[in-house]
Amino acid sequence: MVISLSLLMLGACGETLQAAAEPTAGPTAEPTAEPTAAPTDTPAPTEAPMVDIEVVAATDTPVPTAVPTDTPAPTDTPAPTPEPTPSCLHGTAHPDVFTTGEPVKTDMSYVSDQVSIRIERIENPEGFPKPMVVFVADIYIEDITSFRSAWSKDTLRESSLTPADVLDLMAREDALLMINGDYISKWDFGCVVKNGQAARQVDNARYDACVLLKDGTMLTIDGNEWSSEQILSMDPWQAWCFGPALLDENGQAKEKFNSSLMGANPRTALGYYASGHYCFVVVEGRRDKYSKGMDLKQLSRFMASLGCAAAYNLDGGDSSVMAFDGQRVSKPRNVRSVPDVIYITEPRKEN
Repeated sequence: MVISLSLLMLGACGETLQAAAEPTAGPTAEPTAEPTAAPTDTPAPTEAPMVDIEVVAATDTPVPTAVPTDTPAPTDTPAPTPEPTPSCLHGTAHPDVFTTGEPVKTDMSYVSDQVSIRIERIENPEGFPKPMVVFVADIYIEDITSFRSAWSKDTLRESSLTPADVLDLMAREDALLMINGDYISKWDFGCVVKNGQAARQVDNARYDACVLLKDGTMLTIDGNEWSSEQILSMDPWQAWCFGPALLDENGQAKEKFNSSLMGANPRTALGYYASGHYCFVVVEGRRDKYSKGMDLKQLSRFMASLGCAAAYNLDGGDSSVMAFDGQRVSKPRNVRSVPDVIYITEPRKEN
């Protein structure tokens, strides 16, 4: 029994010794494993620097800098520079024809800083039937708005029914120089432009057209070669439809004309030398002892002799008249009221 008890005590002591040995192994195993494992997990946060991708995105910010490169587009605005062209038709080409200060006037001339008018009465020009009296107004203008047209009433139709005396129209329009127009108000055809505004757009191949552009150029167009659409596409300042054209494309006299009114009559004509340089011509007629008048061939030769590059016949007969400074210069056989006029004045600002 003593032996059994001893064995029992030995067994108990062995368990205690084993139990005492196990705790020492446990702690040594666990601490060494956990600390070494923890460091292996810490590299995971080192992947956070991958956020540097944002830096790549930031490199995209220079792209908006391309937008300012489009801003030079507004440099196209200088395109409207052609506008000053109509306001100065000569530049310094003819400084001697104008003056500075107050306008200088005589019975047959007017000169300011932008308008020059000199009228000459020519009696019996060489090479033409006698007796003959012709008035030639030599005209220079700086601004196209000095070259104007007007009707006796507000519309073409009213004007044809109610013509007016040229002196009344001269006072109304504050004109310096005035001649009768083309009497197109009598008809229902023609491309008519008055001071930049289209008044009629009806084609008619029977009549030649005359067009004054805003740059001061004047040209005549054969009746078979124009349409209202073509003329208006030029953006004209004035356009008339009567004629005929008096000179060919080289400024030479013609033998054939787009007209049936060929005989000797009082005549009114427009002449063109260069941009801003024109002439108004009135031929007296129907008075045997004073002036017989000209037929179209003679008028053509006369306009060529003046050196015109283009010329255009207007209404004639008793309608032919020239007025200056509120007085008639020419002396029509019969004073006739007219429905429309062409005139020169100081430049005007358009509405």
